[in-house]
Amino acid sequence: MLKKLIVSFLCAIVVACTVLGGFCLLYFTIPSQKAKASISLPSTVEDRETAAESTTEADSKDKNVYVADVYQSLTLRSEASADSDAITDLLPMTHLEVLEFAAGTNYAYVKVLTGDKESYKGYVNSEYITKLGEPTVRIGTEE
Repeated sequence: MLKKLIVSFLCAIVVACTVLGGFCLLYFTIPSQKAKASISLPSTVEDRETAAESTTEADSKDKNVYVADVYQSLTLRSEASADSDAITDLLPMTHLEVLEFAAGTNYAYVKVLTGDKESYKGYVNSEYITKLGEPTVRIGTEE
């Protein structure tokens, strides 16, 4: 008789915990009216033409951003020549702003400005840069 009483009591506790757990689950997962009111959605969605018209100066600057597409480093030079002095070595994926293509080099060298903490201005070989956002040729592959 005592065993039946203990089993019945334990079953009642399990049922009560299950019901209480269900109520807690519903209470904490369904957002309140106050929470729903705090969510703000945009009133309108821009169409493509409006978005295209709202380009900023920073967007137009990004058109000339390239990355150093090299295995180890890209040499930044003081002149548009392989024989000129090296200013620094640029790491792979260094962002470069292309200022101009060097005249008289058949577009082999471009004048760039680095976007690092220390900005450098110089020339790099155009074969080793890739426009930002385009697939890279050398990075992440082995020779």
